[in-house]
Amino acid sequence: MRRAAALLLFLSIASACGGGATPMGSPAPSEAPTPSATVVARSLPTPAPTPSPTPAPVYWPLTGVRAEDPAKVKRRPLNVRLTNDPAARPQVGLAKADIVFEMIVEGGITRYSAIYHSQDSTSVGPVRSYRFSDLHITRMLRGALVASGATIEEKDAVTRSVAAGNMLSVDAQRVGGPYFRVSGRPAPNDLFTNLLTARQAVNEAGGAAPVDVPPLAFFPTVDHDPLAGGFGSSVPASTVRIPFQRDPVTFTWDESAKGYRRTQAGARTVDPDGNVQIGARNVVVMHTDIWQTSVVEDVLGSLGLDYRMTGTGKASIFRDGRRVDGSWKREGVLDMFSFYDAAGERILLSPGQSWVHFAYPAWVVTHEP
Repeated sequence: MRRAAALLLFLSIASACGGGATPMGSPAPSEAPTPSATVVARSLPTPAPTPSPTPAPVYWPLTGVRAEDPAKVKRRPLNVRLTNDPAARPQVGLAKADIVFEMIVEGGITRYSAIYHSQDSTSVGPVRSYRFSDLHITRMLRGALVASGATIEEKDAVTRSVAAGNMLSVDAQRVGGPYFRVSGRPAPNDLFTNLLTARQAVNEAGGAAPVDVPPLAFFPTVDHDPLAGGFGSSVPASTVRIPFQRDPVTFTWDESAKGYRRTQAGARTVDPDGNVQIGARNVVVMHTDIWQTSVVEDVLGSLGLDYRMTGTGKASIFRDGRRVDGSWKREGVLDMFSFYDAAGERILLSPGQSWVHFAYPAWVVTHEP
């Protein structure tokens, strides 16, 4: 009895204490799983591309025209010495020159220093011998002289300037490649040059490195106020006459072409390459000192001339069918010419070809309204 009672007591206590317990051998109840966070991939907005800065326009320094290939602006200008003897006309390739400098030589005739920078031509001529004035122009432009011979004194002067690093020379008497003879023109007016070949010769002579060509001052475009840019005091000038001793020159304004058409000795100045009459956007007359040297230039014993091309002097500038009188200035031998009206305002040229004429101080340049 006692044993039975003890057993019943034990069972009742065990039942009371472990009523909620899980029997041994049964799996423990699993906890409810904690829900995992859902990661939502967000794509960051693509940043807008930074626009490339628009390169500033580059202009040819001797014409003021925008350059299609800016790298070419750093190449050397070529100064081609052309004769203007009546027997040598018409000259070929003038229409592609950036600037044409017209200068008096012995005997009262003129010769051209035709400057080619923005354009080239495969045929330019007739090419003749150079003078001291070509040294001044070529050195100013950091250019290369394309000509055929000179006197010993002039050759020595050019040699010194080349040695100083201011210019180069591809003289036909030393470098034959860029030059050729044409039929139908009697010697010595039959020597021509290919400017593409001349540039190769210049590069081979050490002229391939880029140079900074000193610029003239231009308007940004041909379309500008004719009275702006130092022309506030200008007067109408439809016709210009330059009194060269032999064969005076006339320029006549052509409104449709926005340029002056050139004639000499009553005949139109025409470039056979394209059969176009020469039309200059700007016509400049620079009065300066011109003197006779002791250098004998030809078999007749004619003495050469030289020019003062630094300092200042009187100038007449024709542009947009108008004329203004003022001055030219040039500080040093490596500087470019600049032009000013009577009040000292800088004169701007119209983009395009310019003709620059050197005249004696006493010469009178006339015009018609």
